[in-house]
Amino acid sequence: MKWRKMLFVLVALLLLVQQIVVAAPYGGKDASTTMKATFYSESLEKNMNVNVYLPPGYDKNTQYPVLYALHAYPFDEDHWFKALKLTEKADQLISTGKIEPIIIISPKFDNSWGINTAKKAGIWNGNPEDPKAWHEGLYESYLTQDLIHYVDTHFSTIPSRKGRYIGGASMGGFAALHIAFRNPQLFSKVGGHAPALFLGNKMWKPLQDEIFPTDELRKERDPIYLAESQSLAKLEIYIDVGDQDDFQIPAKKLNEVLSQKKTKSYEFHLIKGGHHDDAYWSSQAEQYLLFYGDTDRK
Repeated sequence: MKWRKMLFVLVALLLLVQQIVVAAPYGGKDASTTMKATFYSESLEKNMNVNVYLPPGYDKNTQYPVLYALHAYPFDEDHWFKALKLTEKADQLISTGKIEPIIIISPKFDNSWGINTAKKAGIWNGNPEDPKAWHEGLYESYLTQDLIHYVDTHFSTIPSRKGRYIGGASMGGFAALHIAFRNPQLFSKVGGHAPALFLGNKMWKPLQDEIFPTDELRKERDPIYLAESQSLAKLEIYIDVGDQDDFQIPAKKLNEVLSQKKTKSYEFHLIKGGHHDDAYWSSQAEQYLLFYGDTDRK
């Protein structure tokens, strides 16, 4: 009987550990807080990491809007917080009143492009130990169901599309646009920041063929096609790309489509001298946050 009790306690502890959030505060009482959490994704059948930013003065009795920031390939949940300094920009803009206090969630979603490609999560190309390996699985379901549920039940959020935004860089930009265009009932704002879109670039053809194996699946997954077919009337949309970026051609094509669509708001920015790199995204981080959290837009 003792071993059964010990086993029960061990299982209970393991379940508890899955929900533990390790906080790493910046400073004093009114400072912002960053933390890393791990939770179990039913869609992927594995634990996933997520970084969380809580604004200065975070109060459990106040509901906050949430920005889901999706990382570029081949990075992870640390990309926006560490390399691109998004949380430091948020601190500055919140402290000066330029944006409202906002929760920022940066999840790991592997090198998946945020789409549902296989019932079982795994690697479709590359070594599992290689950070550049390509992933398959129910990643759209993970982001739109498991992650949102986790965040809304563990933090003080506005649990509706009104207070829920999504954006991403490169691969994350593709994923954010794909997800928001397919699920406008979940998000009110979406940003594609130098989104990695495809219009026949030979270098990316193997990946393009994997993501869009048929014309029918391309219509279901490609943000350019989705922009044409979906109702986007309730979405605020922000697209930007550097004029030195190889992905500017498909971004301009997307701009042509969105310019003809009825949206709540739409803006396109072609940034002079911008490349497809961290220097570009970090230089634009303030503009991104002003789009998502600008108090003047309310």
